[in-house]
Amino acid sequence: MNLSLVLRHILAAPGAVSRATIASRMGTTRATVSRLVDELCNTGLVCDCSPSGDASRGRPGIPLAPQFGRVVSLGVEINISYLSACAVELTGEILAQETVRGDFAGSDPAVAMAQLVDLARRVMTAAMKSAKAANPVFVGSGLALPGLVSLETLALAPNLGWRDLSLDELLEPLSDLNPVLVANEADLAAFAVANPRPGAPDGPASFVYVSGEVGIGAGIIIDHHPLAGAHGWSGEIGHICVDPSGPICSCGATGCLEAYLGLRALARSAGLPAGSTPEEIVSAARDGSSEARSAIATGGAALGRALSAIVNTVDIPEIILGGNVAVLADELIPPARDELHARVLQSPWAEPELRISEVRADLAVIGAAHKVLQRLVDDPIAWTNGIP
Repeated sequence: MNLSLVLRHILAAPGAVSRATIASRMGTTRATVSRLVDELCNTGLVCDCSPSGDASRGRPGIPLAPQFGRVVSLGVEINISYLSACAVELTGEILAQETVRGDFAGSDPAVAMAQLVDLARRVMTAAMKSAKAANPVFVGSGLALPGLVSLETLALAPNLGWRDLSLDELLEPLSDLNPVLVANEADLAAFAVANPRPGAPDGPASFVYVSGEVGIGAGIIIDHHPLAGAHGWSGEIGHICVDPSGPICSCGATGCLEAYLGLRALARSAGLPAGSTPEEIVSAARDGSSEARSAIATGGAALGRALSAIVNTVDIPEIILGGNVAVLADELIPPARDELHARVLQSPWAEPELRISEVRADLAVIGAAHKVLQRLVDDPIAWTNGIP
């Protein structure tokens, strides 16, 4: 625990903390902290930096930082319209990444995984070359999927058309890339927002992150920790019913948020062709299309109703819109905010903040890579024993 705590202090303020600083913050002796830091330095996880500060005011402390490129993790993702891979090292720098576009709706899991493995190997080859000087150690990979993921199975990924897949069988093609976790893509994107650098939870503390591609998902973070639920299936906001008499959703139910705000549903309601982008939908609305304006307004109101249910249940102070939802956000936010104001009981005293995230398609793979590295941060002794 103490080794982990020291490493967290260094990751939170790289190059800005010394042994004495950490000892003061931990309330322990400098000798104890020095011994722990030496252990981290001996395995190459941490290094001393050049002293800084005014030497005339006493001997400056030697600042500490994570060693660039010493440990590398990999995040990979299968989504309905792309495959993605991203390799990250302990300072948080992305060593290599690549995205391949395609249509994976109704795909054969084995074929899609084979394509993902080819992509992942290319990215890892480039990453290890980038980190070569540090004698890098690969600590594992994490897979992001758009569906319900338990410890043993992918129960359902409706937009991929995948159901009841054993994770052992699904991950077998990735075995040489040491897959150590599989999680929902929105949950991993939310983890990346809360933890923008490995081991450094200096993003917002408690929020709902709403992401959208063809489907709509969400990750819920409380005090920097994911609210996973009993089976790890929380955050399926796209399948909250916003109108029981509404259209049929891909999951088979009626009136789900996704049936209004999912990209294909939204394009259809806007009178635009299948495959239209969120930018094209916004452009049509701004160019005067009454169908597009109505579709976005209806989708925004549906979003507000679904979010109201979450806020009333979990008492979340902040809602962050990402992915395709962020592209549509300027038009979605007014009707969504109206619904939140009308339906959230706490609104007169503490109305939840609704804001737009930076539009990034790689948050899920970054979150997966960061979460793999978090395993090292949480239990560094298990890793320092095995790192040459």
